[in-house]
Amino acid sequence: MALTEVEFELSAGQFDLMGYPHLRQGQPLVLQLETGVLLPDPAAEAWYAVAKEPMPERFVRVGRAQYAFAGQIEAAETMQHDDVETATLIVRCGEIPLRVYCAPQEDGRLPYGTWETRYLAGYSRIYGLAEEDLSMGPGSQIGATFWSFRRLVLAPGDPLFGEWHESVELLPVPYAYDRICVTARVHRQAI
Repeated sequence: MALTEVEFELSAGQFDLMGYPHLRQGQPLVLQLETGVLLPDPAAEAWYAVAKEPMPERFVRVGRAQYAFAGQIEAAETMQHDDVETATLIVRCGEIPLRVYCAPQEDGRLPYGTWETRYLAGYSRIYGLAEEDLSMGPGSQIGATFWSFRRLVLAPGDPLFGEWHESVELLPVPYAYDRICVTARVHRQAI
């Protein structure tokens, strides 16, 4: 049985927090996979929907570091600030525990049922965090092995501007403009 592959964006800020290590194929890491802020509106670029009824766990890559996902909410932390509710959830999407940030509806409230035991589906770009502050809400890390790196060159004036380049390593240099997508293979959970 093949290992689950996941592609995620490694942000410039996250690479800075990691101390700009030299990353290469075959290197193991422990990381948290998360979404950006999702809206409860399917017309939004990144969205979520809550359901009471069970739905199959899914984590389907639909673009570069972009996934359609569904699963049961395992943990939820709801916050309220100035009469606006937000939530940080852990959603079990098959082998992937995904941290999801939920924004409120137009009335400032989360959709009814945004809590543990309910189900959530959505669409988002996925980010990988190896260095994080777990005070950001519940977390659930996975073990993975780096497999490949894709770098989108976006530095102004670069002759390769707008081109993707694939490699088996990421050099220890900051990147202010470029986008990095990492493909990793998820380690199986011990039984």
